[in-house]
Amino acid sequence: MSPPSVLAFAGGNWGLKAAAFGMAVFLWALVRVGTPDQRTVSVPVNVSLNDPEWVVMGDPVPATVQVRFRGPPTEVFRLTAMDGVSITVPVVGVPGEEMVVALEESWIPVDGYRGVQVEDIIPSVVHVHFDRVVTATIPLRITTRGVLPERLALTRDLSLTPNIVRVTGPASVIEQLDTLDIIPVDLSRVDERGTVQAVVDTAGRSRLTIVPRDITLRIPVEESIDRVFPEVAVVVNLGGRNESFEVLPSVIPITIRGSRTRVLSLDGRLLRAVVPPEALRGLGEGQRRRVPVIIEGLPSYLSLSMEVDTVVVRRQVVP
Repeated sequence: MSPPSVLAFAGGNWGLKAAAFGMAVFLWALVRVGTPDQRTVSVPVNVSLNDPEWVVMGDPVPATVQVRFRGPPTEVFRLTAMDGVSITVPVVGVPGEEMVVALEESWIPVDGYRGVQVEDIIPSVVHVHFDRVVTATIPLRITTRGVLPERLALTRDLSLTPNIVRVTGPASVIEQLDTLDIIPVDLSRVDERGTVQAVVDTAGRSRLTIVPRDITLRIPVEESIDRVFPEVAVVVNLGGRNESFEVLPSVIPITIRGSRTRVLSLDGRLLRAVVPPEALRGLGEGQRRRVPVIIEGLPSYLSLSMEVDTVVVRRQVVP
């Protein structure tokens, strides 16, 4: 007995079943291709500028538009929901600081999405703002944080090489620049070499091109030492008045700290402990008062400490 054929196994109505299979294929194709469908979505607007003398300022107005697409449902869905879509405005020549652009359907890429068309764009125009590109020389400003290690002290001002940079960007932005900062340098990490590689701080300045960006910061330092001046004279600032005072003690010790070269070259005769005139206001004849003293004559980059920072002043009796 011969085995049953496939058609016999499928049943006697194989013609009807073949027709049903063909219908299923047709329906699948219909869903796949889809009847024409419309869908409106919000599409971002980009600007592609090909003019080196100008730069786009901000987003177009409006930054998004409503676009109505028409085509097979699956293709429209793939374009708008899965792949995403945008409209790119090509600008070759800039007539001025503001430009009104009529949007074109061809600027929305629908190639590769079978049967999809752009039916409408609302609004149909956008406003684009431009600014001229200029180049200027801007001085740099030193910024630091922290303090030097205890063993080191400055000998003179910090300096940058170079201390100016060339900045290119929108004119309206560059016109507001007086200086540019470097990223703050941590002084606690400075060693005896005193040279640090710094970088211009470009935070929030993505529209600017800065040349150069890498800067050398010179931090002139030496070993820090202390020197005691045991007898610094205390004087009373009379503010031009012809009066006489007695001061106890008449001299006080002062400790000076700083770089070795500056400390050792300091002439102690330049230092004075001064009683300010306002501290003596209302002091009557024969009266005593303990008052603060202020050190004058201390050169830059040196610091001081005092074990005695007040003295007793007695206003003498004028016969």
